[in-house]
Amino acid sequence: MPRTAILLIDPKYPHNLGAIVRTCAAFGVRDIRYTGERIDRRLSELSRLPREERMRGYRSVDWQRTDRPFDDFPMLTPVAVEVRKNSESLPAFEHPEDALYVFGPEDGSLTNVTLRHCHRFVAIPTRHCLNLSIAVSTVLYDRQAKINRSRIN
Repeated sequence: MPRTAILLIDPKYPHNLGAIVRTCAAFGVRDIRYTGERIDRRLSELSRLPREERMRGYRSVDWQRTDRPFDDFPMLTPVAVEVRKNSESLPAFEHPEDALYVFGPEDGSLTNVTLRHCHRFVAIPTRHCLNLSIAVSTVLYDRQAKINRSRIN
């Protein structure tokens, strides 16, 4: 069975992480990793975790901070989700069977160091950037829709 994971580079907002946990649970993605400490600081300021991170139905998703995210998933193909000259457009993109989707921070882009780890690059064709959790949802929906379509054909 194909394996998929999400990597968030230095995310900022707990509500985005909560929505991403919910999306991953809905699409059967079990692993989320994130780098940086900004979200940990914000989570520690909350009196309780966002709803999505507390619900039993979403406990199938393992989310944790990591310092060496690409080492956590050596068998997955890293796919940077970012607008670049060489990015493929999401509607035409053929998803790797085993993918690690890499998303940049809400207020920035992926660094060159991160991009060097990525084997593929995909862009969501929009007029401007999307909210981080919406971008994750869009990519996972596209992946699932294409898997379902290939099963029918």
